[in-house]
Amino acid sequence: MKKIFRILQPTITVVFIFIACIIYGLSLAPAIIFFNYISHCLNIYSIFLKAFCLGITFSLCFFIFGISLIFIVGLIMRFSPIKPKPGVYSIGSINSIKWGLCGAFLKLVNLAFLDFITPTFLNIIYFKLIGAKIGKNVQINSTSINDPWLLEIGDNSIIGGSASINCHTVEGGKLILDRVKIGDKCTIGAQSLIWPGCEIGNRSVLATKSVLKKRTKIGEKQIWKGNPAVNIREHRK
Repeated sequence: MKKIFRILQPTITVVFIFIACIIYGLSLAPAIIFFNYISHCLNIYSIFLKAFCLGITFSLCFFIFGISLIFIVGLIMRFSPIKPKPGVYSIGSINSIKWGLCGAFLKLVNLAFLDFITPTFLNIIYFKLIGAKIGKNVQINSTSINDPWLLEIGDNSIIGGSASINCHTVEGGKLILDRVKIGDKCTIGAQSLIWPGCEIGNRSVLATKSVLKKRTKIGEKQIWKGNPAVNIREHRK
């Protein structure tokens, strides 16, 4: 399999470049149609006013492109059979290749647009389309949500700025995928890090810049802090 992987990886990379061009092209199409319509409707003689109106149109086109992109990539991820299930896989295996493809699709959105809709209802819709289970009134103020189809977040929980949730790790030549479950009314502090297999009980808090080791279980109403994070006290609220 390793010999095949050496050939398969660059081949898939080249093929994916063409796929990425198609996805970006489809996402740009509505924006181009909108721009052409507005530019043909503008009958303004003032150069400054026309430039201002076209500038606003360009800005709107960017958001039309971005919103189209999140729906196209989200639907591809939702309905294509490439999302690997939790498990331990050899690097170079079919499942690790599928995982790499998932990451490549997600980067099309992450690099181009995700920052602009974080945190809003749009990034919640995007993660849900991919397969994340997200409850009501959840705020995700981070773009570092890796393998979101393995993520579950309960109602009224908050993911702080630049927090990172990883549902995968690579150890000893093995790709490890596992679910991450966050309960109701939890707070994940800014710049904290959660590794695969972790479960956080309802109303618990992971403090800012804390690191939760893989497969750590946090009970209800607890506060964890540090690197690695440990339980420092019960949360009475």
